[in-house]
Amino acid sequence: MLSNPHLSNYIRFFQIISDMEQECLITQKEKHQLKVNLTLKDMQLVNMIALNTDADDEEFKYSIINILRKQNQSPRQRQGQKIRCKSSGMEMSPIRLIRRNSVSKEAKITEEQLIQQIDDLNDSLVMILQSENKCILTPIVTEKLKSILEVIQKTTISSPSTTTTKILQAEESENCKIVDKFTQLYSDMKKHYTDYLNCHLLLMDNNLSYDNLVQSVKNFIKKLIDADQITYLHIRDDQSQQTYYSADDKYLITNDKQIYNETQLIQPNKVLLLDECNFYPTLSEQFKIKLYKKNYLIKLTNQDVFVCFHISDQTSIISEFLSLADEFDIFEDLNQLSSFLIETIKQAKIEIFTPLQLSHMIQGIGIAFIRSSKYLFIKKCIHILQSKYQVEIHINSGDGMSVISSPSFFYGIQKQVEFDFKDELNVSITINGMDLNKKTDLMIYKQLTQSFNKYLKFIRQCYDRTTFYKFFVKSQDTLIFEFDKLGRLIFLSRPIPLEIKKEFNINFDPKNTKVTYQQLFQNEELLKYIENFLQEHNILRDSDQQYQVFMKMEERNFKGFFIIFQQGWFKYDQKKFDLNDPSLQKELQKQIIQQETIRFIDKLEQNNPQILNSVVQMFKPRSTQRQTVHYRNSILQFEPAKLGVQHKCSLRLEDLDTFCQVPNIDNFDFNILIVEEIVQKQLVVVEILKYHNLIKEYDIPLDTLCKFLSEIEYKYNKKKNVFHNYDHGISVMQNVHAILLQLHKTNNASILSLFNQFALLLSGLCHDVAHTGRTNTFEINSLSNLAIRYHDRSVLEQHHAAKSLKLLCVPATNILQSFKGEEFRKFRRMFISNILYTDITEHFNLIKNFESKVQESNFGSQDEDIKLLSGMIIHTSDFTGGAKQFELSKQWSFKVNKEFEEQYELEGKLGYPQLPYMKDLHKLPVMAKQEAGFFKFIVRPLWQSMSKYLDNSLQQQVDYLDETIQKWEEIANSE
Repeated sequence: MLSNPHLSNYIRFFQIISDMEQECLITQKEKHQLKVNLTLKDMQLVNMIALNTDADDEEFKYSIINILRKQNQSPRQRQGQKIRCKSSGMEMSPIRLIRRNSVSKEAKITEEQLIQQIDDLNDSLVMILQSENKCILTPIVTEKLKSILEVIQKTTISSPSTTTTKILQAEESENCKIVDKFTQLYSDMKKHYTDYLNCHLLLMDNNLSYDNLVQSVKNFIKKLIDADQITYLHIRDDQSQQTYYSADDKYLITNDKQIYNETQLIQPNKVLLLDECNFYPTLSEQFKIKLYKKNYLIKLTNQDVFVCFHISDQTSIISEFLSLADEFDIFEDLNQLSSFLIETIKQAKIEIFTPLQLSHMIQGIGIAFIRSSKYLFIKKCIHILQSKYQVEIHINSGDGMSVISSPSFFYGIQKQVEFDFKDELNVSITINGMDLNKKTDLMIYKQLTQSFNKYLKFIRQCYDRTTFYKFFVKSQDTLIFEFDKLGRLIFLSRPIPLEIKKEFNINFDPKNTKVTYQQLFQNEELLKYIENFLQEHNILRDSDQQYQVFMKMEERNFKGFFIIFQQGWFKYDQKKFDLNDPSLQKELQKQIIQQETIRFIDKLEQNNPQILNSVVQMFKPRSTQRQTVHYRNSILQFEPAKLGVQHKCSLRLEDLDTFCQVPNIDNFDFNILIVEEIVQKQLVVVEILKYHNLIKEYDIPLDTLCKFLSEIEYKYNKKKNVFHNYDHGISVMQNVHAILLQLHKTNNASILSLFNQFALLLSGLCHDVAHTGRTNTFEINSLSNLAIRYHDRSVLEQHHAAKSLKLLCVPATNILQSFKGEEFRKFRRMFISNILYTDITEHFNLIKNFESKVQESNFGSQDEDIKLLSGMIIHTSDFTGGAKQFELSKQWSFKVNKEFEEQYELEGKLGYPQLPYMKDLHKLPVMAKQEAGFFKFIVRPLWQSMSKYLDNSLQQQVDYLDETIQKWEEIANSE
């Protein structure tokens, strides 16, 4: 067994000698001899491997060649051994390449010999630089080649052509510098963008703090666009300004008319350099631009939001990135990045952030910027060329061809070369003064081509890598570690579960970006497995363990390895599940979603212990809730409803001619609590039905509609519930209406037919009809008639649906008289499905299923998709009160908590189990704590998911929820 401390170097040694054999640098016999010597622990070889820990591949190869020269062969014998360069087809030896161009410092040679030496050197350099492998161009060889040039320059020649020779030497040196600059540019750009995933590792912390999140985001924007800080300014509806400074991590509220006026002059889809304009003095002062060297300002698309990126220094390879935004049309990337930053900061402020979700977004935004970085690469290539040539840039963006010329330093130019960068913007350049018939110009041209093509290949590799990463980031069943060829961690799919961390003794610190697998894993069995696997060089090794190891290979080259842990994989019986059966596929998918939901809730409780005894417990699936067995001497009986009892109609036919005075029926600022007259409340329902043309389309008799709405209002308000009353029913229906209006503005407007919308609006109105003012848990614990009738399953929801449908079966109140046979049955199924989705124990399953299904390209094509979308809309609307401005939201909170208080008291009197989160709700700090958790973990994610599907059109309501969470937390912490 090899020594553990240098195992990664041994792995690398075996891979490198395989590469050297393929590149014809060593023979198969020499490769075998090296392996034998290592097995025999040749100290010269072992020491060389140990000392080359930080050496790059070329230095490692050169060290191996030196070892071979010293073993069994004299330098003369080694000098005579020729090797073949694959790219040029020429036979050569790296040792002879150096020696045949070497000149003694005391030697006196003729001008003809000197010119021959220069030609030989030029041919050698061209051959090496054009070689795709560059196997010989190690730092040591490069240094020796430079010394040859120095010897030539110092050689004394008595000739009239000495000046000409010096000019040739100078030109040769200049060309080599240009070639080196292209090579270095590729290396620097690749290294910079490869490192951006370190930001992802910072998020892989089970106890991710606010400070670490902020630091991770700052590192992210530094890697992408070289920005050190950001400031964003939001113009509110009243023209006041809210400004956030990342440097201070603080908000500032101002009401400066001059700032507002200056922002109105800024056009979207443009990047503005504030330092170079004096048109926005007040705005520049607000953004504190004097603290930074560069300040780039953008206005977000379709928003009164302005984001300023601040750059403190310009030493980075990508410091010019933002300055190219307008020239190369990369504003959309900046717009997406800005929106991500603003949303992340908002979520972090109220401590609502999911590391995996952030990681997923970082992956997507990161690859978009890496794609755009090719324009920075192009710009830098042009800058390198301008040191010798005149360059014209041509950009055809679809609006016509634009030409950007560099300053001309040359006169009488006759030769020119066209170079096309093969980009969607059709970027090309004309290089004036370049002659491909000259060896020097040809060498530069080839190096430009090679460097750019290699960078495009790097971008493609990043895209493939990111796609691979995003798949595993979304997976809840796997945990994947990726290591580079030196054994250093470069990717982690998600925070390490505690059970895996304990079992395998994993020591992970997100801030340590250079950790190796030996440092990470302290489990001897796992380490031994990894080391044996890598030494055997298997691509894939089967394992009955909880983990598997995969080797990364690229063009037969070893690039690193993966370790994948299996955790809670969904197990299914292949005999039972025929995966070609669509119905069984759906069942399998449903069970997977349920398992993911359970794991999500477990993780939520693990990271947020405060919700264990909070109202959030009500929203868990029934299968995960603790079942309380309670024995009692009596069963609570409710007085059965008396049929045929006459009561006053709250809406008459003549009332329909009354003007509806309730404002904001078509938007989310609607407030039913300000409406006192019952007729006006009923007219809100009628107006919504009229807006969608439902009364006319389905031939609803107006007198029947009046009787139906009067019966619905009576059944809602009969028990005089504080919250679950007709006001709540109308509010939910109105919110469904407002969401439908937003849906109509999207590309998904056609998913819900008018028939589906009618069922959705009516179920929104009726979803809590005849509510008892108690929870399902109370009904089950009390063995109420409803619980017995509906077998403890969605007790109240089935009750509401049944009461409503019973009215639709009575001719006097049947507003669906135009529906016949199958059409009525279909409406009934949709109506029941919608109301059952308001069962709060379906909350987590619903969101998980919805967020998974909407990612499918054909979402909306099946009946199940329509049910799911309808369920999501009505469930979101059920919490419409919380998505209002705080003062109004607070009123709804007091109402629902009043019902909870009454239930808690009744449970105590009857000896039923009392839920801990309903205790002491009359104390404001206690209620505030419950409300903060409820809105943070239940309502906000729901509205956020709905808003995302509707092209973020509900963002204002999400912002209101953020404000509400902060307000409740302030109240909870006030005492």
